[in-house]
Amino acid sequence: MTHLPQKTIANLAWAFPDAVFYKATQAPWVALTIDDVPIPGELAPCSTRWILDAIAEHNQSLSDPTENVCATFFIIGNHLNRDYDLLPDMVAQGHELANHGLVDTWPALQSRLAFAAHFHHTHDRLIEQVPDSPIRWYRPGRAFYTPHMHQVIRQAPGYEPYFALASMLPLDTMTATADPKFTAGYVAQHVFPGAILLLHGGSVERSKNTAQALRLILPRLRSQGYRVTTLSDLWYAVEE
Repeated sequence: MTHLPQKTIANLAWAFPDAVFYKATQAPWVALTIDDVPIPGELAPCSTRWILDAIAEHNQSLSDPTENVCATFFIIGNHLNRDYDLLPDMVAQGHELANHGLVDTWPALQSRLAFAAHFHHTHDRLIEQVPDSPIRWYRPGRAFYTPHMHQVIRQAPGYEPYFALASMLPLDTMTATADPKFTAGYVAQHVFPGAILLLHGGSVERSKNTAQALRLILPRLRSQGYRVTTLSDLWYAVEE
């Protein structure tokens, strides 16, 4: 079931060269990315920690810490809440932070000035909370982007000159398909060497679904010999 997604994703990557859909490699590595975190308005400990706990529980079962699962969390700036230790704890656990804009919207509909303001404001908020963590990736909401958005990220120091997309069209944001077993089975159909997997937080329901799905997904990937890591590690550490 993996051949069709690979071919489709390869065609998308050819058609949209300014975006990253996967890493061309034969190595059994995949990137785990989580969008829309955290949940706005929550106190500590916030529900996003359910996702961290699911990953941490899996890592505790591993005998070799170098094989720990790490994820890239795409942060929405206005979703940051009163769990002020959340982002530092993510980084301390080996995860990567990335920019998902200021609000959960369609950035492709914004003017260049509005998009740049949202992009930089979120970046500044991330750096304020975790000053020693480099922010390398931006993922546009709804996966759409424009040339003026590309100009902004290309001019941003430290950022990759590509939009971070994924190897799958996520269905976990839809009420009818937000079921852990369905999510785990759907993700399994999009796993191949170099794939970029995508799940969501941003609400209590989505965070719970993702945490429960990861308890099914991560052992399955390990049994198949896959290493699950951040987008940056997949991009830089794995040879084509």
